Amino acid sequence: MLFNDFRAFMAPYIHQPLSVAYSGGMDSHVLLHLLWRLREQHPFMQIGAVHVHHGLSPNADQWQSHCERVCQALGIALTSRRVKVLMKGRQSLEAQAREARYQAIDEAVGTDTAVLLGQHQRDQLESFLLQLKRGAGPRGLSAMADSQRSGDRLYLRPLLQQPPSSLRQYAQEFALQWVEDESNLHTGFERNFLRHEIVPLLEARWPHIGSTVARSARLCAEQQTLLDECTSGHLARLRQKDGSLCLKGLVGFSLSWQRQIVRLWLLDAGLPVPTEKQLEQIIRQAMQAREDAAPSVKVANWQVRRFQQRLYLTGSIVNTMPEELIWRGEKVFVLPDGRRLEFTPGYKGGESNEILLNIAQEDSVAVCFARLNDRFTPAGSRHSKPLKQWLKLWRVPPWQRSQLPLIYLNHRLVAVLGLEGPELADTEGNKPGWLRIRLAGSGKTLPS
Repeated sequence: MLFNDFRAFMAPYIHQPLSVAYSGGMDSHVLLHLLWRLREQHPFMQIGAVHVHHGLSPNADQWQSHCERVCQALGIALTSRRVKVLMKGRQSLEAQAREARYQAIDEAVGTDTAVLLGQHQRDQLESFLLQLKRGAGPRGLSAMADSQRSGDRLYLRPLLQQPPSSLRQYAQEFALQWVEDESNLHTGFERNFLRHEIVPLLEARWPHIGSTVARSARLCAEQQTLLDECTSGHLARLRQKDGSLCLKGLVGFSLSWQRQIVRLWLLDAGLPVPTEKQLEQIIRQAMQAREDAAPSVKVANWQVRRFQQRLYLTGSIVNTMPEELIWRGEKVFVLPDGRRLEFTPGYKGGESNEILLNIAQEDSVAVCFARLNDRFTPAGSRHSKPLKQWLKLWRVPPWQRSQLPLIYLNHRLVAVLGLEGPELADTEGNKPGWLRIRLAGSGKTLPS
């Protein structure tokens, strides 16, 4: 029965590479064995396993050796990764270990590989209760999805609808051997407390609570999907080309819709779900702060800022930009904020984040930052003004201005990369000295 359910679930995915997140415990061993049996029926399948060695247990080396023996016996390639979990901030050790595990898995397998996770119905019940304890809404109460994308990675949970008794019965039927993580008995961890102290009481009183909560999670997920579809339409009308959010349009919605739109705006940018308090701060400060104020609210490692009736999302401002970079034929300059300046000889361009220069052999090209008092004449203009006046006129947010790469040709400011370049009227000529300068990577200071 379990194998039939597994085979039906996996039918759409058998033609892509698959890898099991294999800890050596019973759940992941059952999952690995099911996948091995499925490959016996479809020999063309590309399957593998990945094991993460946390180093948190004195038995971790033995667990890795166990995983290696099992995979060798099944003829499944195993990739192992070692990680160090260091306590930091207010995040729990459990959460940090989980974060390190997913990062290691993501780095260990190709982006076209779907990763199979061994969570089952009781894990779903625990996740639901944890989210309920945290005061989550429909998104959180959706708990875990049986298929989920995170960036380019597809995660699959083929056993999510299965009670743990089905997995144990299968493991005993095939005489599977697995390891037991002693930390699973420590009720100091929230999930373990639920598993050993709370869930058994609930199951004793309501034997089918695992399946009913799983149904509630699916219904919450369905409602959240519908809500996101509706919210996405509103967000698309409010989001500007640079990723900022139009406040004039936002104030036309009710407070509940404002929360939904801002929440989805942040999630689309890759941030974690904001707390209710953070949402209230963003909306209150954005709407009620005086006109000349520059409110800022921290969400994770990012800042939500207001400027010219728009909301912007920025990372930590990098104040160590180089004073001057002289181009001597290099292909790439890597900036402290992660952005790259790419230099390519030849005429090829047209994108907003690149410029074209026609240079002679004796010309000098330099990239500078924060020289806002230097005079600049934009393309098509007859007037020269200090750059800071143009940036103010163009409504460039103040925190971005010192981060803009300024291009100098023979010590004269000729372009602001990403905003204004030189006249290109003669680009169709036969001059041989064309240089393409391109800004790549979003960095952490510009809007997402």
